Amino acid sequence: MGKYTFKVTGQGADSQPWETSGVVVNDTPGAFGAVPDTVLRETFFNLTEGKAVFGRPGVGCKGPYRVTSMLIEACD
Repeated sequence: MGKYTFKVTGQGADSQPWETSGVVVNDTPGAFGAVPDTVLRETFFNLTEGKAVFGRPGVGCKGPYRVTSMLIEACD
């Protein structure tokens, strides 16, 4: 089983910067390739549910959303 922390940053359609982070668990041995997909899915939910951190609070963040960086690290 693998547990990973992630941080994803990007911009909305109006150049509104955003950031999201969290932890994902991969229960399938040797299936690390599924982790980035899970991270992007979680990021999308965070953005659309208002759980992301936005660079200019009070200014909405409309899609399409552009990912500028994605960091995934294994954790104990």
